[in-house]
Amino acid sequence: FEEAGANIRTALDLLEYKDSDALFTLGILLSELGRDEESLQAYQDSLSLNAEDAELCYNLGIKLGAKGDTKGEMQMYAKATAIDPMQGGAWINWGTSLAEQGNFDDAELMFLKALECGGEVRPKAMMNLALVHNTRANQFAQAGDLSNAKETALKAGSFLDQAKPLLDALAGDVSASADVDSQRYIAQFKPLRLQVHRLTGQILAGANEFQACEEEFLRASQSFPDVPGVWDMLARVFDLQGKAEEAQAARDKISELIQL
Repeated sequence: FEEAGANIRTALDLLEYKDSDALFTLGILLSELGRDEESLQAYQDSLSLNAEDAELCYNLGIKLGAKGDTKGEMQMYAKATAIDPMQGGAWINWGTSLAEQGNFDDAELMFLKALECGGEVRPKAMMNLALVHNTRANQFAQAGDLSNAKETALKAGSFLDQAKPLLDALAGDVSASADVDSQRYIAQFKPLRLQVHRLTGQILAGANEFQACEEEFLRASQSFPDVPGVWDMLARVFDLQGKAEEAQAARDKISELIQL
């Protein structure tokens, strides 16, 4: 990267720093070297020469976000997606910034836009939509609105179930294996799916829908049989229904897992 950066700077000297593509490349190289301030300046210089480069706007948005300039960050994502509506990463990051500010309605719109982009962006959009719905379901449940809580939690689970095979494909893709962002989503799936199973079951139990709660936790035990907490949830709902033998079998499973 150092050598490549030096060569790019030599080229830029000859071009009087008037080549947008070379400046963009320099920004990428400097970013790889961890020289964020210089990288940001290179992107901004490139943008001043070519304001219609979606990838450049996207990268500049990431840099501004890292500096805490959320307004500037979202402006760049807006510009990137206006230039190229299929710039899925920009939609994802824009939605994430909005969600971090508590604006889940607009964040959902951004993630739905990302969903349309297809490819490896699609499962990431589904994961983020699941996060939005899971947060809403929690809010509904805390407010005592179990009907909306149930509906929203089920939506969260549906998005995660749709994302699972796509994430599995990503995990088996050699080209994606070095993608830190993809790996982060793959690693995030299991804890998030468990969290949504738990919340959905709790909402169903709170609404006295014990059979539906049992079915939810049974699905969790089939998907994640190695997690003691799943069997504990199942044992509890068996207890609530007076199914003593089933509850004991679930607790026996916990003991087996703990001894492993």
